[in-house]
Amino acid sequence: MNRNKFHQLTTWLGVAVLMTSILACNLTSATPGVTPNNAATNAPVNTATEPPAATVAVIIQPTATLENTATATSTPIVHLVTPGEPPTTAISALSDSNSSTTASAHRANGGENFNVNLFERPFSSTSMDYFPDLDIIGARLMQDTTWVYFNITLAGQNPAGGLLGDYGAEFDLNLDGRGDLLLMAKKPGTTWSTDGVRVWTPSKNDVGGARPILSDPPSNTSGYDTLVFDQGVGSDPDAAWARVSPTDPNSVQLAIKNTLIKNSATFMWGAWAMDDSMLHPDWFDYDDHFTLAQAGSPLIEDTQNYPLKALAEVDNTCRWVVGFTPTGNEPGICPVPATPTPVPTATPIKPGSVSGTVYNNGIDGGLTDNALISRPKSGIVVTVKSGSCGGGGGVVGTTSTNGSGNYAFTLNAGSYCVSAAAPDNHTGPKTVHITNGTAVNNVNFFYYQYLG
Repeated sequence: MNRNKFHQLTTWLGVAVLMTSILACNLTSATPGVTPNNAATNAPVNTATEPPAATVAVIIQPTATLENTATATSTPIVHLVTPGEPPTTAISALSDSNSSTTASAHRANGGENFNVNLFERPFSSTSMDYFPDLDIIGARLMQDTTWVYFNITLAGQNPAGGLLGDYGAEFDLNLDGRGDLLLMAKKPGTTWSTDGVRVWTPSKNDVGGARPILSDPPSNTSGYDTLVFDQGVGSDPDAAWARVSPTDPNSVQLAIKNTLIKNSATFMWGAWAMDDSMLHPDWFDYDDHFTLAQAGSPLIEDTQNYPLKALAEVDNTCRWVVGFTPTGNEPGICPVPATPTPVPTATPIKPGSVSGTVYNNGIDGGLTDNALISRPKSGIVVTVKSGSCGGGGGVVGTTSTNGSGNYAFTLNAGSYCVSAAAPDNHTGPKTVHITNGTAVNNVNFFYYQYLG
């Protein structure tokens, strides 16, 4: 008998003996792990109850070696409880730019702001080939007494079929802008599983570098350097799970125990999608690990840095809140609506839009909407910044007018400042207010060439 066959035979015999011992000890009736205490005031917890534990314990072998606090062993993993169906009502939700609308032009549809760690890069490096399974268009968070659930919706499936990336969520538990926990799942399957699911924490609380969220490379931080859960190996083998949604093949569902986020009643979160080659937890935040010149840009208007270079096939969202009313000053937060809603209702948060036309009024034509002299102008760069004009908000996105002089942006609810970089004399920036799912049209700009 050769060495491989002998090794396989002895391994299976060992597993058989161990399973016999487990059944003899009646482990299948063991009580699931500690139920978190969510009695804190105003904790945004859904009252849905957790499904009962399986009547037969699930046993798998660990598949990877862990770093730091989790230790891989040859002992089979015994799962005592798995997630159920997520509550139907989201307590926190957000939307993200859909770059499928501009994929044929090999560019992002806004949503990119490298300077504040916000990426819209579901494209390959240099060639800018589009991957719909890496393009987040929305995410929702649900919660019950045991689990925090996430549903991350992608623009579509990989050209090869399926959802082939790494998908996850990042938590800021103390609202300081520094990530405190990173949950990622690789190529999730159709049923709840811990395979490919990992959780990291930082040992030095230095995620984000000298200035959290803001870009300040080069970074000498260690990022997420402590692997606390690896595919069922860790202090709690049932702590984190993933699957493809049973009702939507373009959505990934994640579940993490409340205990792993310290039963926090208030926190911020954001979603991630990336190719497995780009998952480097110790590089977080990515805008500290790379300069913009090194990373490249998905915005074709950024002629100095376009196309993507070292940082490609990555998409993330801004952060949203659980358990408190945001002020809009929290690091990394999404634009805050004019009238914030502390706890979102069952109605999904829908993106709105702003659109308009840039006109050339000719030579010394004045800044009036005169149909006789106004002509739509293509190639004019239009910029959207967060907040009202004059407030100093960051750039949310840029685009150029098309052949008909038109532009459009898809935006979350909130206030924005829209401006057109037309030559010579032109109308100034305009403040627009986007509400849930509404479209603000005819935000037009005019310019004329003055001959003095």
